[in-house]
Order: sequence, then C-alpha cells, then structure tokens
Amino acid sequence: MNVKGTYTIKENMGSYDLEIDYEYYIKKPTHYDPLEDQLDIKQVRLNGMDITKFYWDYLDEDMFIDVYEYAVENKYENHE
Repeated sequence: MNVKGTYTIKENMGSYDLEIDYEYYIKKPTHYDPLEDQLDIKQVRLNGMDITKFYWDYLDEDMFIDVYEYAVENKYENHE
C-alpha cells in the first residue's frame, strides 16, 4: 500500500506553518515475510517556501520520527 500525505505543524499565533509532504509504503506481513515499510520525505515548506534542503541538512534527525509516527497512524486515511 502506498500512502501520500502531509504532516503539518501550525504555530498558534500564526507565526509559521511547517508542511512536510511524504510517501509511506507498507507491505503487510505474511507467514513468510515480516512487515516492510518505508517513509520518504518529498518536500518541506515553511510558510509556503520550499526548505527541503534545509530540512535534510538540519532537521531530519529531529523530525523524522514524528512524521513516521503520523504516517503510520494515518495510513488508512490517505492511501492510494
């Protein structure tokens, strides 16, 4: 199953909106094969400006788990 989605963080006072577009792939486990999944970050925007390179350089280690958990929790809502 392939899932496309956007993880969003909106600051309460409207100072910033961070949007992380991702693709999440999951292959359900079988008797012979374990669960297989993968998360790919496609684009990151801050207030509409593309900051994908900045994300990879400075934020990936801090944010990847949050996006992964969101993708897993919402996999049935966004699947293709």
